[in-house]
Amino acid sequence: SLNKALPPTPGPDASDLTTLLIGPKKRRFKVNHTLLCEVSPFFQERLEDPFHSKTVSLWLPSESPAMFGLFVEWVHSPETFSDYLDNAISSAFKNREQASLDIHWAIIHLHLFASQLALSYLQDASMDAIQDLYLKYDWDVPPKLIIYLYTECEAEPSIRLRRWAVAMVAFRLAVGSQLKFPEQDSTNLDPTQFYALFQSLSEFSADYAQHIKYMKESGHDVQLKNPQLRMPENEESSDSFGFRQCSFHSHSSEVGEGPCP
Repeated sequence: SLNKALPPTPGPDASDLTTLLIGPKKRRFKVNHTLLCEVSPFFQERLEDPFHSKTVSLWLPSESPAMFGLFVEWVHSPETFSDYLDNAISSAFKNREQASLDIHWAIIHLHLFASQLALSYLQDASMDAIQDLYLKYDWDVPPKLIIYLYTECEAEPSIRLRRWAVAMVAFRLAVGSQLKFPEQDSTNLDPTQFYALFQSLSEFSADYAQHIKYMKESGHDVQLKNPQLRMPENEESSDSFGFRQCSFHSHSSEVGEGPCP
């Protein structure tokens, strides 16, 4: 499983490590204390409390160990993290279906975790990885992910994932071909099952309607604009066939991105 494949990465200074317990089974992760506190006030407030020893564990019971393994890698090696994710996706692709599912959900949870902590760089890197993963595996967004995003996630942290998932569903319904879901490997399923979700998930239905309206007003053909494809901003001629690299980004000034043109 991905949990076993992602051992905690040693920090730059082994003498400055703090222990975090992740998930209900309290999996232990050793993380560089200084780097972790620099990443987010969430950790700084908890780990630099004068009554909290550096070596005493912080427990995050609701977080995924597989996700947190990726997070630790980013904390320790942010410059090479995108390459690390690419390699993890490629490695899972060569292995069994379960490995693909593990990395899929780990990156989904990583994006949500980064969003909750307002870590713009990590949000964007994980969003790019999700698009690349679906392109590499030739997957369609499964109903299970739609249901998860709209029933178990708060709207604000999941807004970019929701927008991307809606665009994926719109593209597939417009194209009209049969689906390939992660859980089903090569088994094709009827895309009309999404219409049942429009009836049961009002926010999903509203977001879908808003997306279709925007596409029409912008003069884009939903059948051609594949959300798996991330087009460089300077390739305007290709903009009709995919979304700009920044389309599902945070557009934070922190990462040097303004509003999407």
